[in-house]
Amino acid sequence: MSILGMWMWPDLLLQAGVSKTFDYLALAGVTDVYLLTKGLNGKTLFPYPKTQPVCPGRDLLREALDASRGRGLRLHAWFTSAGDAAYAAAHPERSLYHLVNGPHARIVSLADTDYHRFMRQIIRHTVREYGPDGVHLDYIRYNHIICGWSEEDMARYAAYGVNVGRLRQMVEKTCLGEAPDGAYLFNRYRMGDRDVHLLAEARRQDVRTFAHVLADAARDEKPDIQISAALMPEGAYDDLAFSDLHYGQNFRDMADIVDMALPMSYSRTYQQGGEWVAMVARNTLRCGLHTLAGIHAFEGGTGQTVQEDITAARAVEGISGVCLFRAGAVMLAWADAHELRLYNSSSSTLSRLVLQSGEQSVSVQITLPPYQEITVSAPFRAVLVRAFAGDTELPVYLCQKK
Repeated sequence: MSILGMWMWPDLLLQAGVSKTFDYLALAGVTDVYLLTKGLNGKTLFPYPKTQPVCPGRDLLREALDASRGRGLRLHAWFTSAGDAAYAAAHPERSLYHLVNGPHARIVSLADTDYHRFMRQIIRHTVREYGPDGVHLDYIRYNHIICGWSEEDMARYAAYGVNVGRLRQMVEKTCLGEAPDGAYLFNRYRMGDRDVHLLAEARRQDVRTFAHVLADAARDEKPDIQISAALMPEGAYDDLAFSDLHYGQNFRDMADIVDMALPMSYSRTYQQGGEWVAMVARNTLRCGLHTLAGIHAFEGGTGQTVQEDITAARAVEGISGVCLFRAGAVMLAWADAHELRLYNSSSSTLSRLVLQSGEQSVSVQITLPPYQEITVSAPFRAVLVRAFAGDTELPVYLCQKK
């Protein structure tokens, strides 16, 4: 059976309610929910002595797990692995180090072994106490080539045989000054520059080590748990200069660590369409990874783009399914004969729907507050639904009626 996944931020559970949210996800045919369990602010969905809770007095992870299992959905605990503003504030010396600005405010060094232990403890606790169906890893990467330049980082690069002084000059030429040459370092990589390739390998090793720490922590508690990862789509390109240097995130490295890859092929973010989404999915599969295509279902997406991207991804031979980013941003709709039912899962009030079928189209004025549903009639069965909040078009997932 093809997987239909949905990334979810916890604010949706607080605003719309846990039971209601999972009712609609189940009705939409969602099979897997990737629930943000520890996010960029460092807060957790559950009470834990070393973190602040998202919602004091509530165990949202337990509530979500009970709701998902009662409806036959799988739930994956999603961690923004290197992203933790609380930890970075408490331990700025362990933050990812910007070449000019110093410690990053919310991203921790991937190579910091104290943070490795901290994350390992949290993941083991999560899996042992809650037993989610999966652990989903995000931010297992560098965020930019200009980050990762602490004294410890440079010593680690030097141990690989890198001429650190020369590399710093190349990074500065690429990123800094009044007229930086943004392609310079990446072109040196393409030309086979030894120092640049050694830098890429050092950063890839940091990512591999960190990913192994996180994945092994989960498997120590539950050997058959599914480990998945959200990956930047550039890792699926033929030209890996950008991915290897900026992110240190190489898809073939990840194939030995995770069970499922979710390339974030957000088409509108990259000014692309369905063909690009399919390319990213195909190339991810070629790297030896089981693949769920990440679909752009948030600001900038529409009913048409979501539909086109899903169709293109599902046509890729061997793909495991798709995952929409995200619940709380994408509307859910069901067409049946001449009726269209729509649930507003966003925090905006919808003011208009446009229903289409071939050359036929009808516009319907509505007032649909957040987390409410409406049923409207049309002279045809809608095959495309567009939703508007004022002049802003929002993404829509048109579900198959059950």
